Amino acid sequence: MSIERAEFDRITEQDLQELVEAQVPEGLRLDFKLTCYGKSDSDKRELLKDASALANSHGGHLIIGIEEIEGVATNVVGVDTDADAEILRMEQILRNAIEPPISGIRMRSIPLTNGRKVLLLRIPRSWRPPHRVTAQSINKFYARHSAGVHEPSIEELRALFDQSSSALERARQFRNDRLDLIDKGYGDRPLASNGRLFIHIIPIAAFSGFLNLDVEAIHEQEKKFHPLDALQRSPRFNFHGFINERGGDQNCGYTQVFRNGIVEATKANIIKRDHKHSIIKAPTLEKCIFQQLPIYLDALKDMRVPPPLTIMITLKDTKGAYYIVKQYTRFDEVPTLPDDTLFLPECVLEDYGSTLDYHKAIRPAFDALWNAIGYAKAGFFNEEGLWNEPLPASS
Repeated sequence: MSIERAEFDRITEQDLQELVEAQVPEGLRLDFKLTCYGKSDSDKRELLKDASALANSHGGHLIIGIEEIEGVATNVVGVDTDADAEILRMEQILRNAIEPPISGIRMRSIPLTNGRKVLLLRIPRSWRPPHRVTAQSINKFYARHSAGVHEPSIEELRALFDQSSSALERARQFRNDRLDLIDKGYGDRPLASNGRLFIHIIPIAAFSGFLNLDVEAIHEQEKKFHPLDALQRSPRFNFHGFINERGGDQNCGYTQVFRNGIVEATKANIIKRDHKHSIIKAPTLEKCIFQQLPIYLDALKDMRVPPPLTIMITLKDTKGAYYIVKQYTRFDEVPTLPDDTLFLPECVLEDYGSTLDYHKAIRPAFDALWNAIGYAKAGFFNEEGLWNEPLPASS
């Protein structure tokens, strides 16, 4: 089994021996090291150079404990070291001396029959390049080709920067295309209107062509992909992958998980009528987002969808509605939402983390929403940055 195709946690000594038997050479996505990176400054820079070069190019594997001759694997010898301590050391080096940080690096040790271990690093292709090595006052970019690591030319750097910006543009285009289809009544159960909420979680790797989730694996996580603010759900496979719909005759929302790792969560009928006013109750709307979003992200993490991820929140059919943030509101003193479609600022999540990390990451989107109704910032966050449901006003 090729280590390129193997699940990372299932790679064994036999898979490594196949590299030797097949005389696999180093290349664009593969780099052999006989011994661990040393502790000198130059050795640390070598690790940073090798890892950033893979991330800036095509991604791939660093394998420590493989003997090679002229770049061709000849023997699986392993290393005699405290593997956990060495992995922790490499993680700290890579975390502290590369800008921006490389998301999604995975490391593990593989035990050998000789009692030693091979250290395996899987470096993803970055979709936010280029990454720069900043150790010991050095500021350099590296890339990788078939002959090894090199410093990219001005033209190559320009292409890397363009690649980073194009990833966000592709995410925006995907969202816009989906909104257009839904507006046109796409599907056998078109989404109801009267104000709509959309959340798109888009892994940058979704557009790589290499991320293809098993729909059965998605189904195993279906409880985590619960529709927003729904009491019941109706899960099923569909052409795009897997969908969880709210119960009821009318389609008032669903969570669609695409095979490429994109999540689309929707909620219709977010506008209510209060006498002669159209209103959106901010606590209700925000609560369903902040409660469910961390669960979606945990499910993607469990399915090993690599970060970074772009989170996009959109409100549609909302022009003229009041976004009510207080229990008692004088409508003649507050503005209405100004546009039919509100694209809240995109938020990039560099890596998976805690609920607090997720709340802090998407807060700028809600600051902008509250700006639209005359506030300097969103008002339901505590000092740490965690969203809290507001208490009802005392009578």
